[in-house]
Amino acid sequence: MLYPIKRIELKLLLCAVMLAFSASALFYVFYSDDTSAAAVAANTDETKMPAVPILMYHSVCDNTRVQSDYRVSPRVFENDIKYLFDNGYTAIFVGDLVGYVYEGTPLPEKPVIITLDDGYLNNLTEVLPILEKYDMCATVSVVRAFTEKAVTENDPNPLYAHLTWDDIKALEDSGRIEIGNHTGAMHEIGERRGCMKIMGESEERYDEVLTNDLTSLQNALTEKSGLTPIVFTYPFGFVSEESLPVIKKLGFLAALTCYERINYINGSVDQLYRLGRFNRRPGLTTEEFMSKVGI
Repeated sequence: MLYPIKRIELKLLLCAVMLAFSASALFYVFYSDDTSAAAVAANTDETKMPAVPILMYHSVCDNTRVQSDYRVSPRVFENDIKYLFDNGYTAIFVGDLVGYVYEGTPLPEKPVIITLDDGYLNNLTEVLPILEKYDMCATVSVVRAFTEKAVTENDPNPLYAHLTWDDIKALEDSGRIEIGNHTGAMHEIGERRGCMKIMGESEERYDEVLTNDLTSLQNALTEKSGLTPIVFTYPFGFVSEESLPVIKKLGFLAALTCYERINYINGSVDQLYRLGRFNRRPGLTTEEFMSKVGI
């Protein structure tokens, strides 16, 4: 586990982000003209780039009554983590990846990022002890609406409940969890699919809606949990090109999608805003899942 992003000079990073943003308004994913520290030595040969697989989990519990592609048992999760440990992988934060691109901070020989979406309570009760057992870390992305509901209902059942503000702080304070922003109240599919721009919606209106939503969670986390995320996670993986200026404007330094691919880090700042991940569905053995990921 490497040092989290809060140990990096955030002011310097934010200045670099705004510089890169003003230099390019296009949403390039893998190749851009930025001059970040890692980009200076970047090579287009993927075999010479750091390969960073990102694994995506959601709820980790033994709820067998409801089948879901977004729930695995603690046994399955531990088997996965043990596989990574036994095969020499070192878990890093997304913030460590940001540090590599901006500052040239070295990555371990075999880095991996473990992410958990939606902010389930079992990320605290089940996941954290397993991470501690194998000296791993993870990124947990939370939703303001889910957390507010957890506080109001006060029903801390790990089978379905979400994290409260105090729970989120406890995870952050553990030193093994980095918190991400998963929107304030856009984790739903209706007229708007996640945080995507609605057809016919003006760019000005979309900018206002997305800014207000993401800021509501940023402010709540700062006030109630004492932290401010630099990672944004797209709900359902729905990505709008128009979201990039907003995300950068608000100071996010990386964004997680649901595109299933290994991330070959070529030093591009823009690449950080569309990081691919592999969803961990049930029904596969650890070996089958890791083979699918390519590790």
